[in-house]
Amino acid sequence: MGSLMTVHVDSAATNGSSALIEMTGAPGFEPPFHSHKNEDELFYLMEGSLKVFRGEEELTLKPGESRFLPRGIPHTFKILSPTARWLVYMTPGGFEEFFRAVGRPAQRLEVEQNPTSPDFGHMVATGERLGLTFFPEMAKLRLPSR
Repeated sequence: MGSLMTVHVDSAATNGSSALIEMTGAPGFEPPFHSHKNEDELFYLMEGSLKVFRGEEELTLKPGESRFLPRGIPHTFKILSPTARWLVYMTPGGFEEFFRAVGRPAQRLEVEQNPTSPDFGHMVATGERLGLTFFPEMAKLRLPSR
């Protein structure tokens, strides 16, 4: 969806205990509300600004701040700056396979300016296989444009 993701540590390197992914993105390419059956996530913002929606909560992150996203709680995020860069620590590991399955290798280490539309059917099917549930109907509830 136009984001750049670097898997720094995958579950194979941690005997399945965790994974660490660096993400860089721009506004407009955020995922729909979703929840993980198996993984907890921790976002640590390095650059830019994010608004994280965790259940009914809205949390703004500035560089150096982190937020915990527990499994089973619907969440998403909105990029508030021209770009943002953050780390996602997942425990247990394994969900990095979702990004490998639905993404493609980057041609350059930068956010795509005109990304192709994702195959949502493939994303949903891959997500279901890995314990991810999307809630696209929640997007209408309260995702401000900025």
